Amino acid sequence: MSNKDILEKTEEARQCLKRAVHDELVKKAKLGQDVIINRNGQPYKVSAAEALCIQEEGPEYGAKKPKTTP
Repeated sequence: MSNKDILEKTEEARQCLKRAVHDELVKKAKLGQDVIINRNGQPYKVSAAEALCIQEEGPEYGAKKPKTTP
């Protein structure tokens, strides 16, 4: 298997895991449950709805925060 094949499989696995986590956060948010996330290397309990917002605000979802000019 070439390096290109390995990289493609790795990216495919990463996308699959990302979708699975997103789907689970959606389910938990609908049920009003909490989740544990990593904040600065420490476990932190937040609502699933908040964790979903955090995930969706990430650069991989395309919801970049607008730049402010000084």
